[in-house]
Amino acid sequence: MPRACRRLSDQRIIRPVAEDATSIKFQFTHECREGDRYEYRLETTLTLDKQTGAVSCELPGLATLAQEELDRCIAARTGSDITRIVQKLFEANADLFAIRPQGGTYFVPQRHSAFVEKIQDLLNRVGGRLLRFPVPAGIPEGDRSVTQAVADGLAAVVAEHRAAVAQFGSDTRGDTLERAAEKIRSTRFKLSAYAEYLAGERERLERAVADAERELREKVDQIASVPA
Repeated sequence: MPRACRRLSDQRIIRPVAEDATSIKFQFTHECREGDRYEYRLETTLTLDKQTGAVSCELPGLATLAQEELDRCIAARTGSDITRIVQKLFEANADLFAIRPQGGTYFVPQRHSAFVEKIQDLLNRVGGRLLRFPVPAGIPEGDRSVTQAVADGLAAVVAEHRAAVAQFGSDTRGDTLERAAEKIRSTRFKLSAYAEYLAGERERLERAVADAERELREKVDQIASVPA
């Protein structure tokens, strides 16, 4: 949808204004310049059905144009689209640990090799490419590099947890707090699952996860103490 919106945004501003489990609503605001000032006028509200991809709004012509553009963008996947899809698949099924700051090269634990095979098959089918190099255990420099990559990756995740908790306030929804707690629990599980790669870094990371859990509990208590 973002690419379709960019193509539809000539002389209009498009912003998402509401979203639930089944749909996203976008506000279309017409923009025009009158002399030395800009004027803005609500044009329409457009709704996208997440399940079917169907677009609807009160202006039939715009609905048709938006549907055609969305369908075209869905059919023409770009390299960035494929990258995002692969990253989402790894988030749900495995883990990538960057071994260079710019990304693009990652360490994947051996336990996920079957999943990597599926990703390689997917990329082959869409004309992509995935180059894989085994990392043998027992080589001192290789072991140190793996430990650093995994520890840095998990440390970054913990830092994200703590940054998110710091932003929570009295208007934070209960389900948002619960999702944060679940993410922290998931990270603690990963520390245990990848203990063989962490060597002496595990203790430091466990303290950081414990700090994140403590900060979340304190934030929940703080929010609960605010009068309704």
